[in-house]
Amino acid sequence: MTRLRFCLIFMTTFFASFSAYGEAFGWPGLEGNWSQAKKNQVGTFYEKKTEESPLWFTSAQGILTEIYYPTVDRAQIKDSQFLVTDEKTFLSKEKRDLVHKVKVTHPSMAQLINEDKEKRFEIKHTFFSLKDSSTLIDEVIIEAKIDGLKFFLLTNPHLKNSSSQDSITVTKKGFLAFEDNIHLNITCSLGFKRKSVGFVGHSDGFQDLNKNKKMDYHFKWAKNGNVASLGEVNLPSKKGIYKFYIIYQFSKNGRRAFTQKKDYEIEKDEYKKSWDNYLSGLKKMRGLDQNLENFYLRSLYTLKVHEDKLNRGAIIASLSIPWGENQKGNGENGQDIGGYHLIWPRDLFHVSLALLTAGDYHTPLNALRFLKKIQYRQGKWYFGPRVIEKKGAFPQNTWVNGKEYWGGYQIDQVGYPIHLFYHLYLKTPFRKREELLSEFSPMLIASLDFIERYGPWSHQERWEENFGISPSSFSVATSALFMGAILFKKTEWSRTASKWLKKPGDNIDVWTFTKNGFYGDGQYYLRVSGCGSYDQIWDPNIFSNCHLANSLRKIDQRKFLDQGFLKLALLGLKKPNDYRIERSLEKVNQFLRIQTPKGKGWYRYSFDAYGERGKGRLWPLLGGEHGRYFIERYRNGFGNWSETVKLIDPILESFVGFSNSGQMIPEQIFEATGKGTDAATPLAWSHAEFIKLLWGKKLKKNVENILNF
Repeated sequence: MTRLRFCLIFMTTFFASFSAYGEAFGWPGLEGNWSQAKKNQVGTFYEKKTEESPLWFTSAQGILTEIYYPTVDRAQIKDSQFLVTDEKTFLSKEKRDLVHKVKVTHPSMAQLINEDKEKRFEIKHTFFSLKDSSTLIDEVIIEAKIDGLKFFLLTNPHLKNSSSQDSITVTKKGFLAFEDNIHLNITCSLGFKRKSVGFVGHSDGFQDLNKNKKMDYHFKWAKNGNVASLGEVNLPSKKGIYKFYIIYQFSKNGRRAFTQKKDYEIEKDEYKKSWDNYLSGLKKMRGLDQNLENFYLRSLYTLKVHEDKLNRGAIIASLSIPWGENQKGNGENGQDIGGYHLIWPRDLFHVSLALLTAGDYHTPLNALRFLKKIQYRQGKWYFGPRVIEKKGAFPQNTWVNGKEYWGGYQIDQVGYPIHLFYHLYLKTPFRKREELLSEFSPMLIASLDFIERYGPWSHQERWEENFGISPSSFSVATSALFMGAILFKKTEWSRTASKWLKKPGDNIDVWTFTKNGFYGDGQYYLRVSGCGSYDQIWDPNIFSNCHLANSLRKIDQRKFLDQGFLKLALLGLKKPNDYRIERSLEKVNQFLRIQTPKGKGWYRYSFDAYGERGKGRLWPLLGGEHGRYFIERYRNGFGNWSETVKLIDPILESFVGFSNSGQMIPEQIFEATGKGTDAATPLAWSHAEFIKLLWGKKLKKNVENILNF
């Protein structure tokens, strides 16, 4: 044997040994990111009283995306998907290279169907979580249409809501990922033939297979970085149909033993039955066609999924991170990324009202209790000359444990908890109303005193971007004072609200209705008035240079057109035929409404920059406000019911049309297609607006208006 040949054999053996038994190279891996926000399935096992199944899951682009554990705001993986190769001619990545379809099989369940473009194979996923367990099951059905295919599962953990500091190791049955006290075990009912772990972008399984379509790495460890696992499923290399299960099981400190249950078909039925039990306890929406009834049940399911289990009543805005693929895995400056898995009092109100209207009393009650827990008791805001005591207000948004995330002050989010209480109060039997009032009186009185003291000015309006006087924020705060006056028989609150509404020369119309605007005849309500400086006078007829959020521009306040003024009618403060409302609505429909292939949609406001390529898109939820406005007009004697239905039905149909194949309604849609953008999907508020409008049609009443002036 020549010396050169001996050296080659030695080096080959050395590196083979290194890849088989050593720690992966490439620490700490590339900087992580998150998954696409366009979810087509979200889920969790429904539990009425216990907290033994603290796991939520999502899917997008045909694969499993973020799993949340042990609370609904703590993401633990980025994604998990199959890589398929014949080890010779091709490598397909399930998320990137296949044709994705979704079939909703139950209000709580959907099947993902991923087809190879060359018809060589098909992969189907059905996800469900287990009762009394922090375990997610992926029921996989693979049809291999040619011989010689290999199927590898690639998983990218993001433990503890971040992409760094994760460690992962090969185990006898699969993989164990961990960070501090959070452990994730990944196994397969068929087992894995070959296994490896690595650092993302360097030694992970995709990098390995992408080199030569073969698995060459067999690393045992990857520590303290952005890591991934790769396991070849123990399948025959023959064409055929194969069914098996991937199991993702979480624990804290490894205290709960990792187990595999054998009959997952029974567990799958238990998952569906848990949700049947919840949905069967709600009001029946009779008279719907089957498609709309299914969509209604799917929407109710979606709303309830967004509630935390360890903190009942804490309902997040969305199980997604908008534009997740462009969001750093560790958030900005190392801070936990909140995405939309946070609680906003505004969104919480809309979701709670939708559920309450549908017959769920306890979830809104728990939402009130959560709000009571997070209400400010001390502290101050400093906005130039405005010094505002926080006591009685609520945080802009929080984690499920009540910890504040952003720190803005929004007066509508002080008013909405009062609205929610009043709605719940009216749904409460007379004999229990005093008990309910006693429980929440301190919270309510503190909020009402806050509104009277500091309103109707707000640091941010409902889109969380500009300070000043906003008709939308004003409407929520003012109607809350009227409600408080009724509940506590305190006329000073109603006097204050009446002054804001009607005092000659000094009221909401004087403050926000311009007569020399830029649209049409120049007469309409501004989105916000006095947004140039904290101490600016509220005059809608003057130039005021206001910041346009999400861009570097500043524009005249009179160019800020939106539909927030509809709240004046929707909350019973003004008649829907008030000429100011009608003239403003003309401009909104002329300049902010777009006809899409799926129905009409509305922009939030003119020049909105919150969206792809610096352009805000259409928001489906805004259609719900228009639909309920039509009902208000009917209730006030304008038009007959059949004419009103003709206006409402296209909006209800648009909610269905704007939803994706998993019946998830997005936050925003594109104008040209009517399909969701990469912003949040589902947005709980969008589903809530659909439910409120559907019940509004059923009851011939705008369910949000309970003042009945």
